[in-house]
Amino acid sequence: MKRILLVVAALAILAASPGDVVSELEDQGFYIESGSNASSEVVGDAVADASFSGGRLYVVVLSEEPASGATFFAASVLDELGSGTVLTVAPESIGYDSDGNSWSADELDEAYNASRNETSDDDVVVRFVESLTGPAVGGGGSGSGDQEGSGGGLIWILVFIGGLAALFFYLRSRSQKTSATARAGRLDQFRTAAQGKLNEVANDILEMETEVTMSENTEVQQHYKSASAKYAEVVDKVGTVTDPEELLDLSYQLDIAIWELDVAEAYLDGKTPPKKPEPPKLETPQSQPGRKSGPVITTPTPPAYDRRPQRQSSPAGPDLGNILLALLAARGMGGGGNYSGRWTGGGGGSSGGGSRGGGPRMGGGGGGRIRGGGRRGG
Repeated sequence: MKRILLVVAALAILAASPGDVVSELEDQGFYIESGSNASSEVVGDAVADASFSGGRLYVVVLSEEPASGATFFAASVLDELGSGTVLTVAPESIGYDSDGNSWSADELDEAYNASRNETSDDDVVVRFVESLTGPAVGGGGSGSGDQEGSGGGLIWILVFIGGLAALFFYLRSRSQKTSATARAGRLDQFRTAAQGKLNEVANDILEMETEVTMSENTEVQQHYKSASAKYAEVVDKVGTVTDPEELLDLSYQLDIAIWELDVAEAYLDGKTPPKKPEPPKLETPQSQPGRKSGPVITTPTPPAYDRRPQRQSSPAGPDLGNILLALLAARGMGGGGNYSGRWTGGGGGSSGGGSRGGGPRMGGGGGGRIRGGGRRGG
């Protein structure tokens, strides 16, 4: 057993960290960890193609799966780089984080979907970049107008217009399918993150049950019952609600359930109970010249309360809010091609029971941060 622990510890030490890859990214635009099946020629060409198209893309290929997944790793790398778009390809996941200046959330989601089923690391990178930049388009040849009759010229014009129309309808259909896939993925992310929160609330309800039953304080029992009722209400709705605004209200109801538990616990411990949290608001700020502004979820700073160390639940905060912003972007609300949605306001408001919501976070951090990705399907 001791030997196994030593091997695990050695692997953790050898695994690349965000700080390890930044210097190579700044020098050549990509980092390939020893042991992956990516080649510097292929990845380097892909980075160059992205640069030629006007985007600043950094590619990280890892041979070991990072502890928090490829998306979180990409976000940590971008934090150190400061700008650009970071793509991380790991054995089990693909993740990206972007400052939003080169590609939109829909474009990056489409690139992920185009690359996720590739088997080799090289192919993942190539398909991702090809989706962002598109194939090279050559210029048309110069014909001899004097030698061709007017009828032939008209036919070619009609063929050209027909081709443009067909391309337009194809791209629109493809965009609609991609948006639908992105929305479905975000819904799954929200439900996964919400289920994690619900599991924590359920554990806290069970943990406090005996103590509440023995208490003669009616306020303790009242708030405990209210917490259980709110929990049951969210459980009933989380699998069926799809509208982002209704999901935002559902996340607030989850916060209320957690607050009810906080109040019950405070009365049990003889503390001053925290004030009831105010509901978050969805706003669309005025657009700045040359850039469309996406939706913003604002929430007042949550009431400060020190929970018991064994408590697992804590307010949803940006864990669910940023996924909702991604849903709004996928649905086309307010952000357009320059999505800049973000969650503003306080954090978890607790020194105990840290937030553990799952799923990639999008729109957090700065003005235009776009974050996403998921598991590899190949």
